[in-house]
Amino acid sequence: MLRTTRSAMIVLAGLAVTIGALESIPFPALPLLQRELGLDPAQAGLLSTTLIITSAITMPIVAKIADDRGGRRTLLVLTWCIVAGAVLSAFATTFPVILLGQLLQGLGGGILPVSFVVARELFTDSTPVAVGWLTGLFTVGTGLGVLASGPLADAFSRQWMFLLPALIVAAVALVAPLVLPSRTRTRTGPPDWMGGALLALTLAVLMLALYAAALVLLALALVLGAGWVLVERRSAHPMVDLHVLRTRGVWTASVMAGALGASYSATYFLVPQLLSTPRFGATPSDISLYLLPTVVVAIVVGPLSGLLVRRAGARTVVVTGLALTATGTLFLAVWHSAPWQIVVGMLVTLGLGVGTASTATYTSVIASVQESNTGVASATCGIARAIGAALGVQVAAALLTSSPSDATFRLGFLLAAAVVLLPLALVRGVPGDRSLRVVPTMAE
Repeated sequence: MLRTTRSAMIVLAGLAVTIGALESIPFPALPLLQRELGLDPAQAGLLSTTLIITSAITMPIVAKIADDRGGRRTLLVLTWCIVAGAVLSAFATTFPVILLGQLLQGLGGGILPVSFVVARELFTDSTPVAVGWLTGLFTVGTGLGVLASGPLADAFSRQWMFLLPALIVAAVALVAPLVLPSRTRTRTGPPDWMGGALLALTLAVLMLALYAAALVLLALALVLGAGWVLVERRSAHPMVDLHVLRTRGVWTASVMAGALGASYSATYFLVPQLLSTPRFGATPSDISLYLLPTVVVAIVVGPLSGLLVRRAGARTVVVTGLALTATGTLFLAVWHSAPWQIVVGMLVTLGLGVGTASTATYTSVIASVQESNTGVASATCGIARAIGAALGVQVAAALLTSSPSDATFRLGFLLAAAVVLLPLALVRGVPGDRSLRVVPTMAE
């Protein structure tokens, strides 16, 4: 049994790292992709967020399927969607084609909440630690994607930025059926396809509204969202149990995840653009090298965050992570005239802050619900993070499009720091030490 769980955890860890890498790979190479595909800053912003947007749209549906029918089969389907999307992105020669590839890869965004479902089945007595490892490794993967994409693009071609992760995911997909538990769950009833379709449409219109900055689309998203709530309230077997969304630990964690996503995605977008300006003239390899210390720190801090949550409680770790993220971003706002200053700011923001806060956020939301709602609750956090990330990148791209100056970069970093500090007002809604120590029983 120990060998089986260890092998399953290796598979889940491999997927977490690779998904994180695929999500961040376009960022260091955005200047290169812009040149080769003829993209303007707005198109580059959309390209860097398409995967995140698709994840937000499909994540709750995928997570619900995993909650109701087990995570193994769902994971296997998602892995092959990722492989197809990565291959399409690698060989794309036009903007619409690479956008479609990123859309397919985005279907794999649900792997993280689905992995939480599998991990909770396997590690009943140590769920916070398992979640900490997976979220930490996802953060590590994000850093590795940033680190590896530049050298791969410079030494070989941009195709290998996408093909190498695709090969890793394909290898994991072949091994996964042999080691992941096949647990059949009792179906509560027919799938709520109407609720799922309305939710997906609502999120799609909302993301489009954020991209186009269109108030009409935002109003339409609100109308569709209201219709979705009515359908879910009347459904005998809703796609998303609205009682779960009203749980204090769920909605507070989701707000924090949204703010964190907006802050770090804006920073991730701004830094490569800043380094590629004539002042620095950095190549994709240079950008990846500057971010190497951040990745090294994330490799250490990410997996340890689950242990910190178990010892100190999610509330303490969330506050620490948000404060570190804001501190690093404020540092970048004031000091960004030399490469070492950017290295230090990113190390604190992404190496220490984001990994710590992300782990505590996901752990706290899982501690707030019963096991049967693990996927949906964690997907709610994922959706909030994706919406925040899309909004953060689009605001940063809009700033650079209007006036790509030093003052613009400073304003972008200041906004990112302000956003991540706002959720501190809700920190009392995060479960404390005692809640996390009774995770296996999940008393609501």
